Amino acid sequence: MKLGITWKELAEAAGGRIINGNPEEKIDSFITDSRKIKEGDFFWAIKGNSFDANSPEILEKTLPAAKGWIISENAARKAKKLPRFVIAAEDTLKAMQNLASWHRSRFSIPIVSMTGSNGKSTTKEMMRSILSLKGKTCCNKGNFNNQLGVPLSLLELSDDDKFGVFELGASHPGDIDEIAALARPSAAIITNIAPSHLEFFGTLETIYETKTEILKHLSKGGILVYNADDAYLSRLASNKDFRLVSFGRNENSQVRVCEDGSLFFKDAGIALKLALPYPGAHNLMNAAASAAAAMALGADFETIKNGLEHYSAPGMRMQEIKKQDVSIILDAYNANPQSMNAAFNEMKSRRRPIFFMLGDMKELGNSSEHYHRELGRNLAAMKPDSVFLAGPEMKAAAEEYQAAGGRSMQWADKLEGWLDEAKKTIINCHEGTFLIKASRSLRFERIIENIDLH
Repeated sequence: MKLGITWKELAEAAGGRIINGNPEEKIDSFITDSRKIKEGDFFWAIKGNSFDANSPEILEKTLPAAKGWIISENAARKAKKLPRFVIAAEDTLKAMQNLASWHRSRFSIPIVSMTGSNGKSTTKEMMRSILSLKGKTCCNKGNFNNQLGVPLSLLELSDDDKFGVFELGASHPGDIDEIAALARPSAAIITNIAPSHLEFFGTLETIYETKTEILKHLSKGGILVYNADDAYLSRLASNKDFRLVSFGRNENSQVRVCEDGSLFFKDAGIALKLALPYPGAHNLMNAAASAAAAMALGADFETIKNGLEHYSAPGMRMQEIKKQDVSIILDAYNANPQSMNAAFNEMKSRRRPIFFMLGDMKELGNSSEHYHRELGRNLAAMKPDSVFLAGPEMKAAAEEYQAAGGRSMQWADKLEGWLDEAKKTIINCHEGTFLIKASRSLRFERIIENIDLH
């Protein structure tokens, strides 16, 4: 982060007021983790879901190292001791979003934002890989795709950047509207609409309405890349406000995923054969989305191919780990019905024996039992050699799996119920493929911790 602004400019942009400090003093950066404060740092206090960094106890611990604070008005009233520089704002998260929006307005470079139920992070990394071949590209780190992560990512934009790539995530209606207003993309990618966070969205229609909130903040004539195979997103084909670029397996898609794994660019009549570094038919769809946006931004086909063939996948998303003749697919970052189906499809072509270690798909609300029972039936159809299921929601999948004739299965309310046996199964296996997949909260990466995979 290299803001290069004065204390006064920060206060005005954020919508706060200066309590302490020279208004003309320069500030380049700040941090939000009180545990990492070093001498001379500026600390921006944020209220999280489980803690409030504006509490007197946390603020006091940042002293005397902290040079300055950006804190809430309430915290400013309660503080017994202040650093040299202090700005107070009613809501420090909103203040940071205000600053990020102001900072974004300092740049006229192309900004690409992607949203959707699945594939956002991989599409983001593919997009970054392509555009980085054309110029320095600013991008979200990790999962910085929410109300705090997006403004922090936008504040990393610098004068050296030629492009910006920012993933936008949502778990509630209105989330995309809020953060897309900060990013204000010149190109938007919507990957798909699928059952995800249904506990909060309620219906697929609400998910569609939320993901398409991004269109409110895409300038007229901007680039809109959408999945033509998706029943909801295909509605966008009649939109007249944007430059539309479709992708998918649909024959009318402008960037089509072909049976042989190539991408066909309809308008140019060119087929691009790819050797993607990570497996999965779903990754070809992500590649098509990225290629469609890159093409619309003027990237040539050689650049698109090189970028896609050398991208780095986000951690724990269909991450393949080799142990001699054993393949372990670690996909423990998230899980919903569509991503489970994609992982199952990948397993169909994998070396047997095949083993499944699966955990709950969270936040499906009233639809949870339906989708878990469907998973159990689909799992039985795969005829796996061994199955380990964990989590209260997975009990329905276990029942359906057994009812459909599935064998060699263990279910436990928690991962710990069969964790040791799962580790032994991997250690003693000499060939085959393992799929390890669950929602993030179950921390299924623990299955391979402390195992020698060399």
